[in-house]
Amino acid sequence: MSKSMSVTFRVPAELVGAFNYAVNESGTDKTTWLVEAVRQKLNQPDSNPDSRLLALVERMETAAAALVGGKQGIPPRPYNEAAVLKIVADTIREGLDNGRIIAERLNDAGYQTKMGKAWDKDIYSAWKRQAGTAEKIAGVIG
Repeated sequence: MSKSMSVTFRVPAELVGAFNYAVNESGTDKTTWLVEAVRQKLNQPDSNPDSRLLALVERMETAAAALVGGKQGIPPRPYNEAAVLKIVADTIREGLDNGRIIAERLNDAGYQTKMGKAWDKDIYSAWKRQAGTAEKIAGVIG
């Protein structure tokens, strides 16, 4: 069994919410999540065969879900303004008014853009700038 060492570092305030959300969504603890992220960044796969197999199965499930829904990388559900507004409002309520994070959450929820594409920060920003959208978001936030 290999030894482990304690490492302390700081995370920018704007990433804390997204980090905590990602850890919660992964179903693991912060240490496990961070070790996996470091291994990925360093291109060092986990030496545990069960863990590698689980990661492969998850990737295959994601690809299969995308293929069932249409093109790979495109969320399966068509644009639904009420659902999109709710996700955006919930994210902003959490203090995460960040286009990248909101786009990730919209994609994770499976909603396409109006044009049938995956969300990204630029598409989200353009959508938010449309006439009346800010008022709609504010109405959902309350």
